[in-house]
Amino acid sequence: MTLRSPIDGTVSAKPPQGSTQLSVVHEGDAILHVVNARGDRVRLDDLRRQMSRMENERPSFAAKLAAAETAQQDLARQAAQFRDGRLLQLQARIAEIQSAIEAAAARREEAVAAVERASSLIKSGSVSTVEMARLTREQAIAQQTADFARS
Repeated sequence: MTLRSPIDGTVSAKPPQGSTQLSVVHEGDAILHVVNARGDRVRLDDLRRQMSRMENERPSFAAKLAAAETAQQDLARQAAQFRDGRLLQLQARIAEIQSAIEAAAARREEAVAAVERASSLIKSGSVSTVEMARLTREQAIAQQTADFARS
C-alpha cells in the first residue's frame, strides 16, 4: 500500500494498545505517525498564545457584561419610574383641564342667565341698552372661553 504524507519526516508505526502484530485495525485507529523535527510550529504557537490571551480576557468581559446588564436593569427601572410619573402628571393635567372646562361652562351659564334677566328688564326700562350690550358681550366671551377650554 502506498501512503502519502503532506509533511516531510520520519514514519513510525504505532500499534494499538494491547494488540498483536496481526490484530484487526478499526476505522480511525492510528497505525502510522509522521514526525517532522524541523516542522514549522509558528502558526500553532501563535494560535496557542491567542487562545491563552482570550482565556485571560474572559473574566474582564464577563465583568463588563454583568455591568452592562446591571445598567440595563437600572435604565429599565428609571424608564418605568419616568413613565409612571408622566402618567400621574398627565392625569393631574387632565383633571385641571376638566376643572377649567367646568368653570368656563359655569361662567357661560351665568352670562346666559344675566342676559335673559336683562332681556326681560330692558322692556320695562330698568336696564340700559349699554348694560345689555355689555352682558351680551360677556356672554359671547364666556361661550368662546368654554369652547376653547373644551377643545
